[in-house]
Amino acid sequence: MLAAFAALCLGCGGTQATGSDLDLRLAREAYASGYFLEAETAYERYLQADPHGRHRLEAWTRLVEICSGVKGDPDKAVSLLETATLEYGSRPKENWALLFRLGELYEVRGQRQKAIEAWGRCLDTADGDAEKIVHVQMRMAVANRAIGKSDLAVDLLTQSIAQAEDQEVRARARYELAQTYALSWNWAKAKEILQKVLSEETTPAETKVMSAFLLAEAYEVEHNLPKARELLLSIKDSYPNPEVIVMRLSGLGQHNESPSVAKLQPGDADMQNAGSANVKRRRVSAK
Repeated sequence: MLAAFAALCLGCGGTQATGSDLDLRLAREAYASGYFLEAETAYERYLQADPHGRHRLEAWTRLVEICSGVKGDPDKAVSLLETATLEYGSRPKENWALLFRLGELYEVRGQRQKAIEAWGRCLDTADGDAEKIVHVQMRMAVANRAIGKSDLAVDLLTQSIAQAEDQEVRARARYELAQTYALSWNWAKAKEILQKVLSEETTPAETKVMSAFLLAEAYEVEHNLPKARELLLSIKDSYPNPEVIVMRLSGLGQHNESPSVAKLQPGDADMQNAGSANVKRRRVSAK
């Protein structure tokens, strides 16, 4: 099929390419046309044929995209990235994105400690870029929180709040810090932070919604059910999964044994997963 695609490309006119140049051209044409398996083969041939090619970063990146997003093979994607990060070890500017993606894929596979290590290497390649540093620290904080290292998560998020230049990112970091305190049952600190997040006009709408949801949990723990109900009703039309709000309202005051904290990862545009996770937790608690 790759040979047929090559013949089709060559028959379309334009300058003739040979060797690694031809492999790169075929890979790009195949990728743009949605022939991802053919693109994968051509990119692999390009990497083999040109060890010092100018477009190797493109080839590595596309191969990872194909393996993780098209073929659903995160194991191979991780293997590719591990090799690519070694190749770009002396080029921190290019290596940062590779290391960050490697951390994401480790996290997808449930290897959070390895994800934290990869993101730690990201910090070494950030070259003082505050935006990159904060982005990485927030991901590291959430991963550390997930493995029970709440104190480290608090430190990383506190640093992120101080370093964040973008006000929306700072608000997201505050939300994550509040969530970390909530999971440690330090509701006083969580409430203080959440109220600040909700009071700031620059807070993104999605962060305000999730903050209101978590603040309602704090009021429920304090047995201030009218205030909890008020907050839940205020987000009933904006929360990504309305079923969650319905269930929370119907079970208000009955689930104080553990916090049902919504999980919103830094940078997530879609909060549907957060809502679904809460629905599942509530159903388990009700049984």
